[in-house]
Amino acid sequence: MFLFPVILALSSSFATACSSIAEDDTLPDGNNEVSATVTFSPDTESNLKNPYMGWTLYSETEGAINTNPTLYWTMQDEAARNYAGVYYMRWRWSDLETGEGQYAWDNDPDFKGLIQGALDRGLRLAFRIYVNGRDCSGPATPQYVLDGAETYVVEPGHATPYPDDEFFLEKYTKFIEAFGREFNDPSKVDYVDSYGLGWWGEEHNIQWKDASKKHEAHDRIVRAYEKAFDKVINVVNFGNRDAYEENIVYNELGFTPRRDGYASEWFPESQQNEFAAYFPETPLVAEACYWKSAPISSYENGRWQTWSDYYHDVVDLAVKTHANWLDLRTPVETERYLEEALDEVKKFISDGGYRIYPVEVAYLVSGDELEVEHTWTNIASGVLPNNNVHLRYKYKVSVALFDSDNNIVAQEFSDDVEVSRLVGDTELTGKDTIGIGSLPSGGYSLGIAIVNTLENDSKDIRLAVKDAELITGEWLHVADITVD
Repeated sequence: MFLFPVILALSSSFATACSSIAEDDTLPDGNNEVSATVTFSPDTESNLKNPYMGWTLYSETEGAINTNPTLYWTMQDEAARNYAGVYYMRWRWSDLETGEGQYAWDNDPDFKGLIQGALDRGLRLAFRIYVNGRDCSGPATPQYVLDGAETYVVEPGHATPYPDDEFFLEKYTKFIEAFGREFNDPSKVDYVDSYGLGWWGEEHNIQWKDASKKHEAHDRIVRAYEKAFDKVINVVNFGNRDAYEENIVYNELGFTPRRDGYASEWFPESQQNEFAAYFPETPLVAEACYWKSAPISSYENGRWQTWSDYYHDVVDLAVKTHANWLDLRTPVETERYLEEALDEVKKFISDGGYRIYPVEVAYLVSGDELEVEHTWTNIASGVLPNNNVHLRYKYKVSVALFDSDNNIVAQEFSDDVEVSRLVGDTELTGKDTIGIGSLPSGGYSLGIAIVNTLENDSKDIRLAVKDAELITGEWLHVADITVD
């Protein structure tokens, strides 16, 4: 807080978000100075739909519901508009490349319709492409690759290439390059799972032709993903790598871990603690274990009697471990969540991911300068991953003056508040000065925001302010300023 010489309470309100305002314009030294402090109340409920967080709707590659855009978005419309933030496509490579160089984003109207339906509803995208035919209705690798690579058979009798086979590696990395050319787009995409091997692409039960070459194959694949998707977050499954591979993906390449199997016997407390230890250096991706239509009471000796009980445990653990993303999943699962566990859906909206807002903003107009002091906090359990190697600290707290047409006429970016450090009970305060001596006399609006400093990139961050008055975009109105 600035140490203002005199504070006189006024009965004005610049915005309904302000809980208190105080101002003084008659200071003893005779200067025409104006000072005030504005406090804001947090919005703890709204679905902010900010980048890099949120409930996630899934499209699995199997089944008409998940591959028909009209049917899918009819069933998922309410969840997409009101509760979710991300649309995650977990598809087989064979569905995305039906023949060599023949890609779904060019030729498949259903694929394109699913993508557009997500964007039309304000969802961001995420992907997993997998190559193993386990439990699939058809091979997960394109036939032209199966014809040229050495393969083995997985249930229900589908050929799958050995991932250290040279022909497979050549064609798979070529596909990854093409995939990146289309979807390495931070204005639309949150993350891409960046391996794709093993059963269901979950990176376990991988068979090698020559186990001595697994590190070489691993590195070629993850580096191909990192190169092709250098503007979005790269994700890999937690708990399936040896020390060498973990060093490559986490320490060298800066990948983000995801963990499937939440709230199940497959994810014991020891693994939970190890997984959560990656926070806050990286955001975390969480996924539930049990889904589809079987009674939840049939799992783990009747540990849960209702799906609502299970969802409670999933959401509780996701918040406890600081997850930024959690799965509402496919239409059947989404409908059950909304009908039987809506409170849990709302809980993750409130507590999962990040909810950042300015607790208070104080300003002082003195001569040719406007001094602004602002204090920030994050009231949710996750993190805005500004420090991710591919995000490159692109988000900055900024203060600005706007003219009557809502154009920025003066602006400063704060070096004092690094938003990826806003975790837990941390509060960060910045102090910035805007020069106003060259501005024409008149009225201006003081605004504050977390803005993306890169062009053609992800949107600015919506602040978690209750009853926020916005100037334009995500700029929060703080006060009206007069320049003499």
